[in-house]
Amino acid sequence: MEYWDVLDGDGNPTGEIMKKYDEKVFERGLYHLGSDLWPINSENKILIQKRSSKKRLEPNVWAMTGGSVIVGENSLQTIVRESKEELNIDVDSNDLKLITRFKTGNVWIDTYIVKHNYDISKMKFKEDEVSDVKWATWDEINDLVNKGQFIKNRWEFVSNFLKKEIDNK
Repeated sequence: MEYWDVLDGDGNPTGEIMKKYDEKVFERGLYHLGSDLWPINSENKILIQKRSSKKRLEPNVWAMTGGSVIVGENSLQTIVRESKEELNIDVDSNDLKLITRFKTGNVWIDTYIVKHNYDISKMKFKEDEVSDVKWATWDEINDLVNKGQFIKNRWEFVSNFLKKEIDNK
């Protein structure tokens, strides 16, 4: 069982710890911390992954790599762990750049980018997490979002930040 630190409406730790998906905590208007990663390659494509059909939330949609921060971790450690667990890639925390933090639903999300040319042919997926990966263009992701085939409440919060990173390359 995973345990998460509880955050207030401003993203500050309350000192409480919750079990994963404890709806009683969320009903009190509290949050937990998540971490997302958006890898960008030398062609300005973004690595996205298709969520497994076995996922509790939003199965079979495209998304970024990410997950919830467990007790004892910070968001940087989480994204390194999640990248290894979900895609079997080693992300160097020194190469990660925090580009924004936002609140959506019952989670605060720390959003990171990494500029790296990962070889997707060597990725091994955790079957209950990921069913496919691809390098996608800006327009391809926008198209997935517009068709409802991309995870909700992410792209609209990060797309402007990602665009700045791509344009400053």
